Amino acid sequence: MTVLQPQRYVALQRSTPARGTRRCAPSHPVEVAVGHLAVDVSHSALSPHLAGCHVTVLVDDLPLQLPWGRTDVALPPGRHRVEIAVDRGDGWGRVVDAVPVAAGHTVDVFYRAPVLPVVAGALGPVPQPTRGMAALFAALLLLVVLLGVGVVAGLSLLT
Repeated sequence: MTVLQPQRYVALQRSTPARGTRRCAPSHPVEVAVGHLAVDVSHSALSPHLAGCHVTVLVDDLPLQLPWGRTDVALPPGRHRVEIAVDRGDGWGRVVDAVPVAAGHTVDVFYRAPVLPVVAGALGPVPQPTRGMAALFAALLLLVVLLGVGVVAGLSLLT
């Protein structure tokens, strides 16, 4: 488990003792409740080059580098700004969202990296589809058509 912000203990004592009383330390620390953010990051089989990269996750601007798969992050309760991108130096698949985390609960978020660098990743409460697939297939189809036209033109010059 990754602990982004460790559990905090608050000593309960008065800042200035009242007249005629002694200053006492608490008998035990008070534990602040935490919630959990379970981040599941994945990529398409059409992007095998991403498998060698880590994923950068910023939770309230505090950075984490996560491997592909599921990671549990302990957080204080509240609304947290979550930013995720593939760590390639170019912001591949960057996406930002606000995620509420309640004390004692686990919130699942699923990130899916896109197949193209200019497309944003997908982040949501359920497993996400891969973005950029239609553009990738259109570019591949265009490449095949252009290669076909080039082959036909080359054959026509030979005859």
